Amino acid sequence: MENTNIRKLYISSEVRFYTISDIQEMLGWSKKTVQKLFNDPRFPATDFGRIKVVEAHALIDYFSKRHEKDRERYWQ
Repeated sequence: MENTNIRKLYISSEVRFYTISDIQEMLGWSKKTVQKLFNDPRFPATDFGRIKVVEAHALIDYFSKRHEKDRERYWQ
């Protein structure tokens, strides 16, 4: 007999990384703006060799929270 009160958590085994040009294309932002985003210490970017990347789940998590340019010192 199966316990219906237990939730199963399915996590994708696929890991996807996005580069600056990928984010630029997705959001339609300028290269300069996306580079500034990747250099923001709060943004979850990492270096993969000489290329800056962000993992897809970390990107979703970052954009699911409110960020205001006026209140964040980095963007001023």
